[in-house]
Amino acid sequence: MQYVEISSDFSAAHFLESEYIHGHNFKITAKFYGNLDKDGRQIDFDKAKETLDDICNEFDHKVMLPLSAENRKDNTATNKISVQGKNYEIPNDDIAFIPIRATTAEYVAEYIVNRLKEKFKSKNLKISVELEENYDSSATFFD
Repeated sequence: MQYVEISSDFSAAHFLESEYIHGHNFKITAKFYGNLDKDGRQIDFDKAKETLDDICNEFDHKVMLPLSAENRKDNTATNKISVQGKNYEIPNDDIAFIPIRATTAEYVAEYIVNRLKEKFKSKNLKISVELEENYDSSATFFD
């Protein structure tokens, strides 16, 4: 078995219940594990990179929020958010709603793996994603 590796990045804000709203320049490293096809390739680098870039572009320069009953995109133009006693009104166009429990690095990495798995399901690959928040902390999800 072999793996190929691609990377991308995005800048986004997020918060947890115990944190103030803040941002990171996230770096994503995705690894695709599997056997080679008859042409000696495991995955098309360009398609994998394009897919990862597309996912990252959904988050880039946005506030990441979990998609839930409390935080959901509706017909209003803005979303009212309370964090640590502070109230924000953020335009929906500036929010990346993600179907995860919280915007921790662990959950975001898992979400990205699931998106990549869906796109490349015919390849029958194992995928891991490392989401680096800064140079000394990251989370990795292995499928």
